[in-house]
Amino acid sequence: MTNEPTNTQQVMNRWKMHRNALLELVELLPEKGGSWSPWEGALTTTELIHHLAWTPDFFFSAMDEREMIIPPVPTTLSEARELLKQLTEKHEKKIASYSESDLQRNATIELLKITEPGVDILHRLIGHEAHHKGQLYVYARMLGVKPPFYVAG
Repeated sequence: MTNEPTNTQQVMNRWKMHRNALLELVELLPEKGGSWSPWEGALTTTELIHHLAWTPDFFFSAMDEREMIIPPVPTTLSEARELLKQLTEKHEKKIASYSESDLQRNATIELLKITEPGVDILHRLIGHEAHHKGQLYVYARMLGVKPPFYVAG
C-alpha cells in the first residue's frame, strides 16, 4: 500500500488552499464595501462572496444528479461572511464523502454541455474558485485592502 494521496484528498487539498485564502480575505473586507461594485451591473462584493459560497453545489449537483441548492443573496457583508463559513464546512464534508469510484463515474453539466469523470468536474470547481477568488482580490485592492497571499494552508 502506498502513501500517495487519493484523488479525493488531492481535490480537497487543492480546493482548501483557495478556500482558506478566500476565508482570510473576506475577514479583511470593510463592511461598507459590501454594496460596492467596480462598474454598473457588476456583482457587488457581497454578491461575489455569495457566488463563491454556493457555487460548489453547482458542481456537486451534476455529480449527484440533483437540482442545485442556491441560498438567498445576503443583504450585508457580515451575512455573506457567515454564509461562506457555513457552506465551506458543508462543502468540505461533501468533497470528503466522494469515493474514488464516485470520482471516476461520468457526470454531465448540462449548462456547460460537458460529460466527464467526477474528478474532472471537481477540478473545474477548483478553477472556478480560483478565478472568482482572484476577482475578489481585485475588489479588495480597489477597496483599499491589502489581500493575504493568494493561497493558504
